[in-house]
Amino acid sequence: MPPWVKRRSALVLPGLVVFHILLISVQVPRGAEKSLFERGVFFVFAPIQRAATGAVRGLGSLWRNYFDLRGVRAENRELRLKNFFLAQDLRFLEDRLKLARSEAQIRESLADFEGSLITARTIGVDSVNPHQSIIIDKGSLDGVVRDMAVCDRTGALVGRTIPPIGFKESMVQLITDKDSSVSVKSVVSGLTGSMTGRAAALCDLRYVLASAGGTDTKGEEVRTTGFDKIYPAGLPVGVIQSVDPDQTSPIFLSIVIAPYFRFDTIDVVAVLGPRRGGGG
Repeated sequence: MPPWVKRRSALVLPGLVVFHILLISVQVPRGAEKSLFERGVFFVFAPIQRAATGAVRGLGSLWRNYFDLRGVRAENRELRLKNFFLAQDLRFLEDRLKLARSEAQIRESLADFEGSLITARTIGVDSVNPHQSIIIDKGSLDGVVRDMAVCDRTGALVGRTIPPIGFKESMVQLITDKDSSVSVKSVVSGLTGSMTGRAAALCDLRYVLASAGGTDTKGEEVRTTGFDKIYPAGLPVGVIQSVDPDQTSPIFLSIVIAPYFRFDTIDVVAVLGPRRGGGG
């Protein structure tokens, strides 16, 4: 037998003994302490298990978040729709409340007026010159006819109804229109004349004789006289802004009147019906 075979046989036996001892040591129970084999398996597979568990949890969370996000988006759309309709309802109620308050203010302001009142809303303004006319939402079906006086919510004169008058709409000529004419009188000095518009925010009081005096009447209120048979007597119109000699006709005074009504007060107006007894 060759020498190297003898040496191999001699090494095999000790190797088998050592391997057998290692197997016995792996199988011998050590209480709570893990065996060398188990610890080796743990160190090898624990990171892999942790990575796999983390990946599964991440995918599950992503899946849940996806469905949660879809639910949140649907709920958000529903809430936006509800909010839209609630806002519309709120604006409608605010508008109705504002209208009711305006109508109550009109009736309070014109409590002394002995005729009927038709409350109306302004739905249009002359696009060329807003100081000429407006359109209201009441017409012949509501009792509106030609030449009915129109006042704002404070009771100040706005103008009169003119053709065209529809079934549910009417046109109102403003006192600031250059073609308008209102017979007015100052409440203190008694200056009486015909007030015409300038197609602007001011009006002129014409045909007041210089001999009537009245140069110190600035700030004095003017009211309707009723002489024109259109506007009832006593409606407040405005105040005298300035009084000067008329440069074109020295026998008359040039009197400028600032009307009371403003465009922010004619969103709701009162159309004055005939007085009781058939008076104008």
